[in-house]
Amino acid sequence: MEILVITYSFLAFILAVIIATPLGKRIDRKQSRIDRINNSVPQPVFQELQLSFYERFVGKGIKAISEKLGRFAPKKKKQNKTKTLEAIRKQLRFAGMFMDPADFQFIKQAFLIGTVFVTLVVVIAVDMSPMIMLLVLAIGVLLGVMGPTMYLRSRVSGHQNGIKKQLPDAMDMLCVCIEAGLGFDAALLKVSQKLSGPFIDELMIVYREIQMGRTRREALQNLCDATNLDELKTFASALVQAEQLGIPINNVMRSQSEQLRVERSQAAKEKGMKASIKMLIPMLLFIFPVVFIILMGPTVLNIIETF
Repeated sequence: MEILVITYSFLAFILAVIIATPLGKRIDRKQSRIDRINNSVPQPVFQELQLSFYERFVGKGIKAISEKLGRFAPKKKKQNKTKTLEAIRKQLRFAGMFMDPADFQFIKQAFLIGTVFVTLVVVIAVDMSPMIMLLVLAIGVLLGVMGPTMYLRSRVSGHQNGIKKQLPDAMDMLCVCIEAGLGFDAALLKVSQKLSGPFIDELMIVYREIQMGRTRREALQNLCDATNLDELKTFASALVQAEQLGIPINNVMRSQSEQLRVERSQAAKEKGMKASIKMLIPMLLFIFPVVFIILMGPTVLNIIETF
């Protein structure tokens, strides 16, 4: 009984941290707009208060434990670990998750340990045969190993697809703002006030980098590195070339948005053409056998009774 109480408490704590993390990252929009207008820099105390619960408490402890454990690793393992952390950092950036790779590695290990522990408790508490026990343990270990990785891949796919879907509409809005007389930086800020989504978040990162002193070319290059979409890379390179050659940016964005919409319609037609072929497999496996049984069943029974 005590083991179950400890297990439920541990799972409740993890669930509370997961729920509280996105809530802690929300910032008052009115206050952020006032800060942009006044160009006021908040004090370090208020900057710390704007951090989420994970970043203020859990993240610091995870980072300290990871640094202590990393001192005992050999050099080769440290080099491999550095490559692994760099790959995880790219995947986290592609997913739009601003988390330290070491923290994600620690969360993976903690999730594996917690999943194995819960699986052992379930196996011990419930009366099962040995084969079923081994099957449940294997499923628990597989879930603990593959769960965080699959979750990260799904976040990457969702974030990149969201950017791809929102790209034409945001480009049209940017084009309208620039034609109305706004500069590129002011147009980014105006679009962020009217729209919301993963691509708008990336544009706000570009805006903040430009405000911090980076050139527009460097900010757009960072945008290309933060995504894995050829359409966005084409958009960023076209903006850089337009700035270098003196071409109006609104013309470039209008042509890019039209091209993206044409590509989207072509992709939809391609999926529609593939749908009929993909439907053959479930039809052959599940529908045709039932139809054959219904049509040929009475005939087969009559033949059996006759002979």
